[in-house]
Amino acid sequence: MSKEPSKFYGGIKSYDIHTYWNNNNKVDRDFAFQLRENVLKDFAKEIEDGDIRVYKFWDKPIGPHPINMWELDFKSPEIFKVILPYFQLHHGRLSVLIHPRTGQGAVKDHTSNALWLGHKLRLDTDILQGED
Repeated sequence: MSKEPSKFYGGIKSYDIHTYWNNNNKVDRDFAFQLRENVLKDFAKEIEDGDIRVYKFWDKPIGPHPINMWELDFKSPEIFKVILPYFQLHHGRLSVLIHPRTGQGAVKDHTSNALWLGHKLRLDTDILQGED
């Protein structure tokens, strides 16, 4: 009998993690870059299997994000229970946004449904209006 994959509570489809840094601060930029490199190494199997997707290292603000960031996403509660503590222990002084994709709207997911590590940043939520 095969075990059915577990699902997130409340119909959450997936999670995104955005790691922010100030491009004017070389120490923070280097730390953010190294954190991304460490994720690529420490979660290589999960990335290869398609369980985690790691995106570009942005050297400029993009979308609703007020400063530079890099992002990863995943769709499994099994990944959540490992990646959240990983970021809690390794984010240093960087701000990290952890938000679900619920289908209730991007604004709600990026604000009232979101978790933050470090300092909370104000996002440009006007860009998110009408997105799901």
